[in-house]
Amino acid sequence: MVALKELFKGAAKSKSNVDEYVDLDLSDYEEVIENEPAEMYIRIAELNNLNELPDLKKEVYDGNLLLVDISLLKRDKFNLDRAIKELKQVVEDVHGDIAGVGEEQVIVAPMGVRIDRSKIFGGK
Repeated sequence: MVALKELFKGAAKSKSNVDEYVDLDLSDYEEVIENEPAEMYIRIAELNNLNELPDLKKEVYDGNLLLVDISLLKRDKFNLDRAIKELKQVVEDVHGDIAGVGEEQVIVAPMGVRIDRSKIFGGK
């Protein structure tokens, strides 16, 4: 009987520990140090039409990595193909890399960055 009381006592104790938690304010971890320059930036972009391509190409020529959302341009297959072709040309010019991430995003990497197309699975 004593063993059962100890067993339930331990369960009650662990339940109270589960109920206690701390809210983390993630903005504390997103502090930007503006005075320190970076060699490369990871830029997030949306490609809605072909008029935005010059700005994206300039970012890659400047040595930045782009994560481009192409979901809005996917409706227009002709313009999507043209945009991807132009981004591939930029990648060839700078000896970088380009790869799709899912069906709605493309990573465009500058010189010195290669995109590993294999997936990392936890535990193995």
